[in-house]
Amino acid sequence: MTARPSAAVERILDAADACFAHYGIAKTTMEDVASAAEISRATLYRTFSDRESLLTALVRRRARMNIERSRARIMALDSLTERVVEGITLNVRVGHRDPLMHALVSPEQMALANTLLSSTGLATELTHEFWEPVLSAARDTGEIRADLDLVGLCEWISRLEIMFIVQLEDTPEDTDRIRRLVADFVVPALTAAG
Repeated sequence: MTARPSAAVERILDAADACFAHYGIAKTTMEDVASAAEISRATLYRTFSDRESLLTALVRRRARMNIERSRARIMALDSLTERVVEGITLNVRVGHRDPLMHALVSPEQMALANTLLSSTGLATELTHEFWEPVLSAARDTGEIRADLDLVGLCEWISRLEIMFIVQLEDTPEDTDRIRRLVADFVVPALTAAG
């Protein structure tokens, strides 16, 4: 469990969240965020060195708001297949429905999304936070291969989830398609003999 941000950081993140929702990712400036947070730009820059570090903190906060509740939901399922299928599907649906994430993975923002989510390791970090307890428990019970590199696996899952968010829609048909693809290809890769 990570430490909670200070009240000052939370205030900045709340202001940034409102600005990104109002102006969009491309048009929001650090000046907009400082003004909305009612602080000076110098104070903002002492906390966040640039817009990308601010966006990274905001994505991290938004993801962490749901990690424990979502993980508890999938851990209540009976089988590894159900946990993996529903966990990935749930994360994709959250990504589709979160306005910031949806805007971030839009074609217009893909370069920024690649920097924030992939190059920095943020997507893998957050995916590892979500999946590590689930996958470690499955490895301990022999449900998945003992030789799996969980960090590498989480990177693969994060890339898969981002691809689904970008390429598929939030429709019942595409949700069923995600479930089938994960059940047919992801789960067997976790359980096949190494």
